[in-house]
Amino acid sequence: MDMVEHIHMNTLKAPMHTPTDSKLITVMQWLSPAFPIGGFAYSHGLEWAINKGHVGNREELQKWISDLLEYGSLKNDAILIKLVLQGSDPKEINELAMALCPASERLSETQLQGGAFCKIMRDVWSLELNDLTLPIALALAAKNESIDQNLVLPAYLHSFCSNLISVATRLIPIGQTDGQKTLRELSPLILDCVRAVVKSNIDDLGSTCFLSDVSAMQHEYLQPRVFKT
Repeated sequence: MDMVEHIHMNTLKAPMHTPTDSKLITVMQWLSPAFPIGGFAYSHGLEWAINKGHVGNREELQKWISDLLEYGSLKNDAILIKLVLQGSDPKEINELAMALCPASERLSETQLQGGAFCKIMRDVWSLELNDLTLPIALALAAKNESIDQNLVLPAYLHSFCSNLISVATRLIPIGQTDGQKTLRELSPLILDCVRAVVKSNIDDLGSTCFLSDVSAMQHEYLQPRVFKT
């Protein structure tokens, strides 16, 4: 076999790129810590909870985030994303997303990040999005790119959990290794949340994470503080 034939045969054996590959890369870009929506500046009330001693170690952090996935804001965000992807009126769902915010800081958190996300969509993807909360902006962008919810939902939840763990590594601190242990142990719960959301509807929205909601309210008065929320 000559060199040209050898190269040709190796080319035939090379894996072919599929549309899913590009969609996955797009979702990874949107939900990367490097995507400039300022997610690193928000603690979702976790800073107050740490300050008051409600979250002081890796086990308590894992429980805190687990509750958000099963019973709180992360579950709600995932349902909202799913509703938009499945054809619900994005304006109405965006208003619902704002109404579900229990505190002004929680509202500003999702609106400011959503606004930054919309700007990047306009500037880079030429997609006209304006004045949306983060989960709704993400859902509409995914819908525009024909990205399936089975890609978007776990990526969004994973990204959000990663950001909260990053907050904890700076404030408790728990260390990078324990942070990665926490994220690894949360991974099955993220998938469980996605499976539950697929079967959910608008009536399943709501939070019973009362301490998390209180932390979002009280963070506004925390001094000194590192994070915006």
